[in-house]
Amino acid sequence: MELQDLKGKHRHLWTALKIVIGLGLVLLVVRGIRWEELRESWRAIWWLPFGLLIAFRFPMLATRAWRWAVLLGHKNPCPSVGRLTRVLLKAELFNNFLPSTAGGDIYRVVATKSACSTPTATAAVLAARATGMIVLVVSALIAVATNPTARHTYIGQAVTVVALLVLGGGAVVWAGRGRVSQWLRKRAQADGSGAGSAILRYTWKYYQALEEYSERPRQLGKALLLSIVLLAGLVTSTYLLCLSVGAVPGFVDLVTVALTVALISFLPIFVNGLGGREAAFIIMFQQVGVSPSQAALIALLSRAGAVIIAIIAALVYLYDSSRASAASSSTKPKTVEGKSKSIAGP
Repeated sequence: MELQDLKGKHRHLWTALKIVIGLGLVLLVVRGIRWEELRESWRAIWWLPFGLLIAFRFPMLATRAWRWAVLLGHKNPCPSVGRLTRVLLKAELFNNFLPSTAGGDIYRVVATKSACSTPTATAAVLAARATGMIVLVVSALIAVATNPTARHTYIGQAVTVVALLVLGGGAVVWAGRGRVSQWLRKRAQADGSGAGSAILRYTWKYYQALEEYSERPRQLGKALLLSIVLLAGLVTSTYLLCLSVGAVPGFVDLVTVALTVALISFLPIFVNGLGGREAAFIIMFQQVGVSPSQAALIALLSRAGAVIIAIIAALVYLYDSSRASAASSSTKPKTVEGKSKSIAGP
């Protein structure tokens, strides 16, 4: 019990440290912004593109659901794209109000494990994450390498290092997957009744579910293509943010900033990218000629859009929960009047 309490304290301390890092970065980059300019830029916001940005999030969710359905396609029955879109929307609630995006992923697994096994549902979520990350890392690396402005910035150099580390680590894991599979199979099939043996058997089940995708290249190919579509949607979303504040950089710079910020948001030193995403927006947009006040507003509107989607997700979640509660209460057997009278007596 003391060990669990100690782990809980360490987890809370790490979360608090990540919040401090994020807020510290934001304070560091906004200290040079003049509030008069920020106020004038706020008054000049064009709200139509921002409204289009909110509406555009739903086709993006549907595309993510399509990719998820592709990865679940070898299982029968497979949940519909509409149902998966609704699950993804509700997962946005957990992504934005929990200290890790793992909260949304766990909800996705729980919501789909009834259609397949828990290892299969987990493997599909991980495969979706992996295909999206591969496309993002490769695209960000190419964008930074071909953009002289970004290549010589600290963030551009950091993105290059992170991208190379991710690709190198992924290559090592892919090359050694055969040995890992053999080792897990032997340990899982060995006789044992302890907690370690049980953990190995569970790990082997999850690994088998994930390893199935190595034998389904068409599914992975479709998922990668849909990830490219989602990346184009990410650039479009960034363009709408820039259009809202009246500061649209060149296409190459726009793509570089959008991909760089997205990759930085995945770093585990921030809580859901809070602080890191905003700081990256402000620094990168200033590098391509956007004023500090406009760059700060772009970061603010981006976070506001995520919060609005999370609020919509919360309303959908509450509505679905109330419907489920009403349905379960209506299916409960009613007490027969005659029996209740006989129990009560004359």
